[in-house]
Amino acid sequence: MAAKFVIFAACVATALAQYSAPAYKPAYSAPAYSAPKAYAPEPAYAPTPYNFEYSVNDPHTYDVHSQSEYSDGNGYVKGTYSLVEADGSIRTVEYTADDYNGFNAVNTKMAAKFVIFAACVATALAQYSAPAYKPAYSAPAYSAPKAYAPEPAYAPTPYNFEYSVNDPHTYDVHSQSEYSDGNGYVKGTYSLVEADGSIRTVEYTADDHSGFNAVVKNEVYKILRKNKQKIKEKPKFLSKQNLRKKGFFVIFAACVATALAQYSAPAYKPAYSAPAYSAPKAYAPEPAYAPTPYNFEYSVNDPHTYDVHSQSEYSDGNGYVKGTYSLVEADGSIRTVEYTADDHSGFNAVVKNEGGYKAPSYSAPAYKPAYSAPAYSAPAYKPAYKPTY
Repeated sequence: MAAKFVIFAACVATALAQYSAPAYKPAYSAPAYSAPKAYAPEPAYAPTPYNFEYSVNDPHTYDVHSQSEYSDGNGYVKGTYSLVEADGSIRTVEYTADDYNGFNAVNTKMAAKFVIFAACVATALAQYSAPAYKPAYSAPAYSAPKAYAPEPAYAPTPYNFEYSVNDPHTYDVHSQSEYSDGNGYVKGTYSLVEADGSIRTVEYTADDHSGFNAVVKNEVYKILRKNKQKIKEKPKFLSKQNLRKKGFFVIFAACVATALAQYSAPAYKPAYSAPAYSAPKAYAPEPAYAPTPYNFEYSVNDPHTYDVHSQSEYSDGNGYVKGTYSLVEADGSIRTVEYTADDHSGFNAVVKNEGGYKAPSYSAPAYKPAYSAPAYSAPAYKPAYKPTY
């Protein structure tokens, strides 16, 4: 057996000696990669300093704010932002920013000093529109801004005006007068007849030192009624537009102060000579009308909707009313209301219900079983079978 293994190993060695193993050839040659190119540094741009400012004063939306900002072009920025809040206070934000300290801001809020009237502001602004904002230069595109030229010194422009309105159709009755010395001092008065007949008078002053100050006075308009000889407030019936004025008297005085600080009021030059209006005429007492008694009655009986009701009423024209109302309810009952009303006792009513559907009486039936139980009798005893032997 050992000789057989030796002969087999010799045969294998001879076979392997006849050929050599093939050389390893890869399917492809690996491409050669070059090192990535170095990135070119960003170009250095020249510093581009800038400076701007603007302001907004919109009397329709009450949007009042302003902003100014400056940058040296090397990352340092400084600015301020001012905003009139809904409660009349002024919120001012002063901020700075640079590469070292980042963004920093100081927020201050100045509380409103007074509660003032929207009608005064709206009327004053209606006399003259604020000049459109025109910057002193046209902003260049991506270039250093031009230096601001100093504002020219204008000569003082004092002004004085007054007017009054008395519209019998819309019941709009108001007047205003104002004076300015041209150096920032303004003094005026505004008068308005309210929806309840009272007269609201506002006397106001404004200057660079004390700001805007106003004193509001209310005078109740009273008339004498002839029939009762009592003094009561004068009733008035106003349109919806004038009634809305009641909600406009909480407003911001800072709006007016900001507007006056931005520009001096231009000299009032009307396009025409204003006509002279006379003082509003005193209201005549209401005319006394003759009594107008009335009497009516009606009834409805609709078989399709089952709507059955009637009413009758009488009045003597002097405030006394008497009537009755009848209605058929869903259950068939009749509801009757008898009422009276006068200036002394007010409204009084007596309600009565008659008839109606009565539910039938129902008694529970006696219990009767469905069948009678059968009677069972016990079977007779039968002894088991006994065989006989």
